[in-house]
Amino acid sequence: MWVSRLHVAIVATACWPLLTTSAQDGFSATNGSRIHREQALPYKPRVVVVTTFPGEYAHWSNRLPLGIELPFPASAGGMHLGWNDSLRIMGVVTGMGPKRAAMTITALGHDPRFNLTESYWVLAGIAGADPAVCTVGSAAWATYLVDAEFAFYIDPREAPSDWPTGFVPWNRSIPYGPPLPSRAEVGDIVHMLNATLARWAFNLTKDIVLPDSPALQRLRAPYAKEYRDAGRRPVVLQGDVLDGALFWMGKLSASWARNWTRYYTNNAAAFTMSSMEDLTIAMALSSLARAGRVQSPSAKYLVLRTSSNFVEPPSDIDAASFLADPNRMVKDAAFEAAYMVGAPVVFALAASHQIVEKQARPIVDWGVKFPDVHI
Repeated sequence: MWVSRLHVAIVATACWPLLTTSAQDGFSATNGSRIHREQALPYKPRVVVVTTFPGEYAHWSNRLPLGIELPFPASAGGMHLGWNDSLRIMGVVTGMGPKRAAMTITALGHDPRFNLTESYWVLAGIAGADPAVCTVGSAAWATYLVDAEFAFYIDPREAPSDWPTGFVPWNRSIPYGPPLPSRAEVGDIVHMLNATLARWAFNLTKDIVLPDSPALQRLRAPYAKEYRDAGRRPVVLQGDVLDGALFWMGKLSASWARNWTRYYTNNAAAFTMSSMEDLTIAMALSSLARAGRVQSPSAKYLVLRTSSNFVEPPSDIDAASFLADPNRMVKDAAFEAAYMVGAPVVFALAASHQIVEKQARPIVDWGVKFPDVHI
């Protein structure tokens, strides 16, 4: 039974001064120095912020901040862990791609320095956006993660002329072959996150006004005629992820992505963002949960993807030219959106742990509005 909105709001507001102080997090406001520090083991993170490369991590490290550096030689991302002692928030850089992400999260989960059994995990990374759904600079909270690459594949030049794609589902002989995949066939191809938690995160952040800029306006202008939502300013939304190591692009590929996502979720999911690491992180967390090291990702894993580019070119540009265009991505806007939208959720989850530790009910009436985050 959830506590009342008023009760949680009162407790959360009372906790907020504790959450905004960084006096003991190892960060010096005067010189920005980072220090290594040991504490009584194990560390017990309330929230683990997951990023995949340094550009995604920088805002979290500098602004949260994650001032204490903890050595992490097992990381496939080649970076230390970040730690905020007062908030008990950890930051990790996994390295790009599904293999590095799975390796890093697995290594972190088995690191004896950390007790992660109560931790929330928030992945905040950039991605490619479907222009049929949103524009560049937008931020999407996912409920479904769908594997893009567990399939048969025939080069379309060798496939029957009436095939819409060369990708063929496992145990089928034609694209999107009937029947729709059974629960057993879906297996690790689809991972459904905690829909209630994702909806709460969306409700908490949906009214954030994301930055707009001439660079974003230039990038989206050619799409406005064909895709209404692509021509609008960035927004926070709910949308699902197609995940795989292949950095694909093009109109035909975008059509495949929409159909593949619908096929494997029986029309429950809508392709919104293309990413690389989300599903394998979920699988690594599932393995760790079976070992008793973390809670299931179906309970405590949030995925936030912010768009740095579109997955298909404007109608007057071919896919090869689009690939060669150095200006097709606006990463800085996506980095900014990931922190602006992710930080209020991370702070709120950290506050909920303080509520739990004070023997109150756990998080949360799913409508609590926490104080503004200074960004």
